[in-house]
Amino acid sequence: MEDNNPLVFKYDDIRDRGGLNVKLSLPAADYADAFERPDMLKKVDVEMDFSVGGDSVLLEGRAAAVLALDCSRCGEPVTRSFEDAFDEVYPDSLEYIDTREVVRETVALLAPIKILCSDGCKGRCLVCGVNRNLQACTCKAEYNSSFQALKDLKLDKPENPGKKKL
Repeated sequence: MEDNNPLVFKYDDIRDRGGLNVKLSLPAADYADAFERPDMLKKVDVEMDFSVGGDSVLLEGRAAAVLALDCSRCGEPVTRSFEDAFDEVYPDSLEYIDTREVVRETVALLAPIKILCSDGCKGRCLVCGVNRNLQACTCKAEYNSSFQALKDLKLDKPENPGKKKL
């Protein structure tokens, strides 16, 4: 096991101290492959608090990251901070506690599915593509409903509506 990795801890050291609190700033490049674009992740900070129980060690942690994303409506760059908590229980039978995977999973899941540059983002015009947050456009988008084809459909009216035929 790697003794020099900051995310790998000796179980006996944690138990002997009665717990451990660690705050780390990790290299963003180590987690870049977990994202759609390698340059999305700008900063990663982790705080981990180990507490000793009867026959186990509890890890309660928090990962925070700064991500550079694109607005889902207008496509403009957006840089925001995100954070999430994680926890794990490690049995007494371990020699080392390796937190690399739980930290990687937590950081990878920080990116939201959809992000907006602002709550009032107007997006881009579907016709000309102009960013409507920066300038107005005079395009008139046609509204095409999937029910448009039914507009000209002619149906025969039943003779006695509401009565069942036997």
